Amino acid sequence: MSRILAPIAYLLAMVAGTLTMSAAVGQERTLRVGADSDYRPISYPDPSGKMIGFDVDFATALASHMGVKLQYEGMAWDGIIPALQSKKIDAVTDLVATDKRKEVVAFSNPYLVQTITTVVRADKPELSPGPEELAKLRVGVMVSTAAATALEKMPGVKPTTYNTVADEYSDLLLGRIDVVVIESINGAYVASATYPGKLRVTGRALSDDKSLVAVAVRKDDTALLNEVNAAIAKMRSDGSLKATVMKWFGDDRMAVQ
Repeated sequence: MSRILAPIAYLLAMVAGTLTMSAAVGQERTLRVGADSDYRPISYPDPSGKMIGFDVDFATALASHMGVKLQYEGMAWDGIIPALQSKKIDAVTDLVATDKRKEVVAFSNPYLVQTITTVVRADKPELSPGPEELAKLRVGVMVSTAAATALEKMPGVKPTTYNTVADEYSDLLLGRIDVVVIESINGAYVASATYPGKLRVTGRALSDDKSLVAVAVRKDDTALLNEVNAAIAKMRSDGSLKATVMKWFGDDRMAVQ
């Protein structure tokens, strides 16, 4: 008799566990998003300390289209993927999809496109370096970025690395470095909004490759990835993606349609 009851008891326990999980799923879920704590205009604190920026607006719209709450927090950029892998966060909503990163995370369909370019001091009008000139200059780049990855492919370039863009721009203004290699989105915003008349974006692309920005989740989180892709598709169709891009960059052509 006990041998018969044991499987039944096990089955009941499984059912109870399933019901408990269903109740948890029925509750309003929260999408926990991690971001760079100061990478303008993507994500940065306002005077009150509240995080604002393109990625904040994008993540807010994404969560809304997914029907979930959003928990958005800034953190050290070089620890962003480890935070995702250790389940401290559920997603990184603004990450360039590189082959190296694809080995450790899963990417959504891309929603933004950018190039790698350079920023120099405005009092250096003659300076517009390409890949061949960078090896002769003092180059600054932020660690763990698409710009840093691009520099790895350029022989002879030995950049000074920084943990924040604020530090590299500060050194550029002080003359400690000659040029900052940066993603075009950040460079254009910072030069025009933060340091007008002091810094200049050369506009010269360092390669023919274009970087595609997407949402990163854990490799085994297939259900979440499908939800994210569905939400991005909705944002494309209802115009909210282009509206967010236009708000922060003034050019909605960067939105992938």
